[in-house]
Amino acid sequence: GTAAASLPEKEVQAASGYTGYIKSATTSLKRSKSKKSKTLARIKKGKKVTVYYTSGSWRKISYKGKKGFVPKKRVKISTKAPKLKGSKKTKGKTVASFAKRFVGNPYRWGGTNLNTGADCSGFTKAVYRSFGYNIPRTSSSQRRAGKKVSYKKKQPGDLICYNAINGIGHVGIYIGNNRVIHAGSTATGIHTSVANYRSVNCVRRIVR
Repeated sequence: GTAAASLPEKEVQAASGYTGYIKSATTSLKRSKSKKSKTLARIKKGKKVTVYYTSGSWRKISYKGKKGFVPKKRVKISTKAPKLKGSKKTKGKTVASFAKRFVGNPYRWGGTNLNTGADCSGFTKAVYRSFGYNIPRTSSSQRRAGKKVSYKKKQPGDLICYNAINGIGHVGIYIGNNRVIHAGSTATGIHTSVANYRSVNCVRRIVR
């Protein structure tokens, strides 16, 4: 309603959020991204929280109306994807925004888990699988998934496949604004980059 319209943009965006769960032990909800900052609440293992974003080693969350930060490793992000509806373009945007939940999560060679770690093609496979699309497992075989579209016509939710460097291919998901989300390396984890940060082999549209 009108009340929401008068809120600063940041809050409106944050109002959506997505579900997460506290894992391992009881965790302190901190006012700012510092272990020394004031504790707003203690959250027990298994409790449901709303996650807004990940920044460094912290996640911004809310719990029982209190907003603050908890260590990133303490929160498991829900992999339950929203239903895809609307045009292909709208569906693609839904896939892209779902993929962005996992920014900051670890890269793991051979992994296909959005929380504990995935490699590049494991990440893309797991994201699409959350929406019921079954694509091949490796970056080279993903070049044949879905339908080919030109780089110029790419839309959020499309798969961007990169040419191999030293025999190793790479793949990510286009999220709009000339950015791609991908499981880069153990150093970067799951992160975003400029879409053509390395030479592009092809763009594939998975969402139909």
